[in-house]
Amino acid sequence: MERSTWTTLPNWEFRLLPRDNRTLITCVFLGLIMAVILQITERIDLALTGGTIPLVSAVVVCAIWVPASAFYGLTGALITAWINPIISNLTASQPMAPFLFLTNAGHTLPVALLVWLMKRSTRGLKLWEVLVIGQIGGLADAVVFGIGNRLILHMPWDFIVGQILVIQPCFFAGSFITYVVMRRLLRTGLIRGAGSASRPLSAEEI
Repeated sequence: MERSTWTTLPNWEFRLLPRDNRTLITCVFLGLIMAVILQITERIDLALTGGTIPLVSAVVVCAIWVPASAFYGLTGALITAWINPIISNLTASQPMAPFLFLTNAGHTLPVALLVWLMKRSTRGLKLWEVLVIGQIGGLADAVVFGIGNRLILHMPWDFIVGQILVIQPCFFAGSFITYVVMRRLLRTGLIRGAGSASRPLSAEEI
């Protein structure tokens, strides 16, 4: 395994749209874990803010959504983002449940695309890159969630702007959790190409 400093993650092989069975199974597993966690945090947020500001959920989603999107591209982004909304709608865990398909994808898709644009083939992401990617993904998430608040709960625009601002520190804190989780996963050797020099990808792998 290559050497890496605390502020730079070990390298891994990034694919924008992987379609192999291992990726699909792993992403479904991660999506189910996230769904179980969110069933708890959504109810906490419902008790705290009536479901209008997902303060607790915003922190914990960073532990799985961002690593899944960073390691498994758009495939990981969509699978892990869309499993929970299915369960949330079936269990009616919060009033925003119908809008979670858009909200969750609004977080994970930008993350996958930003990793594709920012990650070099010769090294892993740096801490500041993870923080920037996480913050942009979180901002997109909050904006889409705010639109849902307006359409579903008919919240005023000044509240929505406040909601977007209030939730940003949650995503920032969550990005440090993201970094720790990604580093630990890369150390396990379970991530494709972790710790090795990248090779050119074939057309089938892109």
